[in-house]
Amino acid sequence: MKEGMNKVVIIDESLCIGCGACVELCPKKILYIDKNSGKCKVNDETKCDRLRGCVKICSVEAIKII
Repeated sequence: MKEGMNKVVIIDESLCIGCGACVELCPKKILYIDKNSGKCKVNDETKCDRLRGCVKICSVEAIKII
């Protein structure tokens, strides 16, 4: 699979403050805070339930689900 195909979770790293609220909330545990960048990343978009809890809890509106 090529990078960027089937994107479900879009994280704007320029907005992300790395607070981890989305990581704690995610029932599928597909979000994590990258140790190098301190920003939220996605480890398996195919498991996203699209309920948008992460979108709602993100205080800086850095996450979008399409």
